[in-house]
Amino acid sequence: MEAPTRIETARRQLRVARYSLGAAAVAGFAVFALVARAAHPGTSTTTQAPSTATYEGDSQSAPTFDFGNGSIGPSNSVPSVQSGGS
Repeated sequence: MEAPTRIETARRQLRVARYSLGAAAVAGFAVFALVARAAHPGTSTTTQAPSTATYEGDSQSAPTFDFGNGSIGPSNSVPSVQSGGS
């Protein structure tokens, strides 16, 4: 039986390296996914009842929102022009 050539040996080593890198990538992704799932705040095991907000005030004490004076337009100030004379 003949000994494998250098090319055959290099191809075998390359194939082993590719499989090893692929397996390491899959394992790394799985670990990352597990860590991300464990760290996510939505995975809490405690249960809380949903809060219900009620408003028991009258219309006089309801909060209001105001847009201000509603003025839209240019300002009344005149921009100063500086000349860079030479």
